[in-house]
Amino acid sequence: MPPPSRGIQPCGSPVNLNPHHKVSRRILFILAVILLTAGTLRAQGVDVIRGIITGPNNAPIENANVTATSVSGGVNRTARTDKAGRFTITFPGGEGDYFLSATAIGYAPHRFEVKRTADQDILVADMRLNRMAMLDTLKAVADRARVNRNDKPADVSGTEQAAVAAAVSAAQQGDLNAMAASIPGVTAVTGADGDPAGFSVLGLSADQNQTTLNGQSFGSSSVPRDAQVSSSLITTPYDVSRGGFSGGQFNINSGSGSNYIRRNTSLYLDSPKLQWTDPAARALGQQYSNASFGGAVSGPIAMDKAYYSMSYQLGRRANDLATLFNTDATGLEAAGISADSIAKLLTIAQASNIPSTINGGIPNDRLSDQGSIFGSLNYTPPNSSTGQTFSSTFNGNWTKQTPVGQSLTTELPAHSGERTNFGGGIQGSHTAYLRDKILSETTLNFNGSRSYGTPYTLLPNGSVLLNSTFADGTSASRNIGFGGNSTLSTKSDNLTIGGTNQLSWFSTDNKHRLKLSTELREDLYQQDQTTNSLGTFYFNSLSDLQANKPAYYTRALSPRTTSSGQTIGAIALGDSYKRSSDLQFQYGLRVDGNHFNDAPTANADVNTLFHVDNSYVPNHLYLSPRLGFSWTYGESPQVAAFDGAVRGPRAVVRGGIGVFQNTPGASLIGSAIDNTGLPSAVQQLTCVGAAAP
Repeated sequence: MPPPSRGIQPCGSPVNLNPHHKVSRRILFILAVILLTAGTLRAQGVDVIRGIITGPNNAPIENANVTATSVSGGVNRTARTDKAGRFTITFPGGEGDYFLSATAIGYAPHRFEVKRTADQDILVADMRLNRMAMLDTLKAVADRARVNRNDKPADVSGTEQAAVAAAVSAAQQGDLNAMAASIPGVTAVTGADGDPAGFSVLGLSADQNQTTLNGQSFGSSSVPRDAQVSSSLITTPYDVSRGGFSGGQFNINSGSGSNYIRRNTSLYLDSPKLQWTDPAARALGQQYSNASFGGAVSGPIAMDKAYYSMSYQLGRRANDLATLFNTDATGLEAAGISADSIAKLLTIAQASNIPSTINGGIPNDRLSDQGSIFGSLNYTPPNSSTGQTFSSTFNGNWTKQTPVGQSLTTELPAHSGERTNFGGGIQGSHTAYLRDKILSETTLNFNGSRSYGTPYTLLPNGSVLLNSTFADGTSASRNIGFGGNSTLSTKSDNLTIGGTNQLSWFSTDNKHRLKLSTELREDLYQQDQTTNSLGTFYFNSLSDLQANKPAYYTRALSPRTTSSGQTIGAIALGDSYKRSSDLQFQYGLRVDGNHFNDAPTANADVNTLFHVDNSYVPNHLYLSPRLGFSWTYGESPQVAAFDGAVRGPRAVVRGGIGVFQNTPGASLIGSAIDNTGLPSAVQQLTCVGAAAP
């Protein structure tokens, strides 16, 4: 459920706008807490394989050698059994599908497959070894069943589904929002340009979702098309270690490395000649050219020990730039503007020295440039008795659009500008066993981003209302912008630092996995949302513009600059109980909490008139109890590929009950801080009629 929004008032006042000393102390405090819990922070996606090796008489076999090999990466990790015949192998960033082989002196080797088929928290791999013996050759004859090897087991009420790049067009591969929207039950939220700007789960807004990389907050909405990652969308997880969202959580896993050397390059090209549309769309520049080049390199630095992976992508999309100068009458009418009105507007602009074009003339194309990089380094000693693993992941992205917007048919070309965004992050992880009993998983995460706009001209903003009547008797009204753009000078910086924590204890019979998970994160932002600093003139008609008679004039008298943030924490205790090989229960309790670093200045008049404290901010604790189950039944009709291969279940049934909620965003109270109604708050001047300058 979404967090409560009670008490957030539409007014606030400026507070300390540059609390860098407080921010530095908070960052140092968070780092100290995380380092004090060294070895106990969680890196999501660790596979745990446990089992017991016994002989023909069910006696445990000590010092047996067990090797697990990942199916997709060919990575080997080994372990030795203890006096009770038990062994444990961990695979950080695991894929859930492994070959296991066991050998012991005097016993025949045994090899088989273990695979996650539902929500198993532990992959159990018990084995019985037979004494060396010579057997007569046997021949088995049976009818061949007609089955489809591509059939997948049915998943009833599944809560986590894979998001694959193949489900979207080549131009959208790597776009996380587009990949999420390709999943049934998920609705795409599109931006002004029609491209995916988010996704909606259960009808909730896009800000109720969360995107994670290896279990940590991820600050981007895309990765390179060729990035070697696995991704999934989960909506209602009954594992309480997952939280902080009420819609959906998009998970990206960078994987654990591979012994296979991979090199791949991709090139995507699109041309208007390959696109079909109607004359009005062509006149408005809806057709586009797109070129995108990417690739990836990965492989071992040292076999079964250290690995690298890196991917990249560069691209440019270009639309024919439709402006009031080059759009024909058909395109203008489709936009609700008559050609005669535009001709008169351009004449008035020239006579009044209002700039219509930018230095260097009007560009021929609207350009959208983008670049991204994603990579990881992994070090996993194959014979470590404590399951030691180390990994780091890095990412970066950059986009630039010029001119901003979809069409210049609603403004003069000089009224537009550019918008630039870039960001990146780095993540470090560590996994190990503490005293051979508790599995600890550690991750530290840093993310930063910046967004800023650059208007073409630094002039007051203007807007004129055009009333157009067309030959078919229809009419339309449109506002046309000119002068300087009052909204493009905004900028924002965001920084996130944090870590997650998970300690896992496994019962001797491998039926229980108790998990204690904690999270601590600081979200900081600095914004300059100052708009209309030079003022805006509004004209009701071209005649008023020609006579210089604005209907009214507005101007912001003070800047809107804010530097603040919030601290977010969570703790969860849960258990995965494997009742049988087919039935598993998950249950536990999660507590999330947030604390904003600042609050609006109290306005006594607001309290007196409305009996509401405008300085209130939603600092709360959110409880999330959950109980769920997963049940597998039957056996897949697929023929096993080899002796010992897993034949998955015929179907998986999931269900449960729980509370799912997210914490509010760090900048949620920014508007309330700016608008308190006090003299120190944001103020705006409005002059109407004859009072307009």
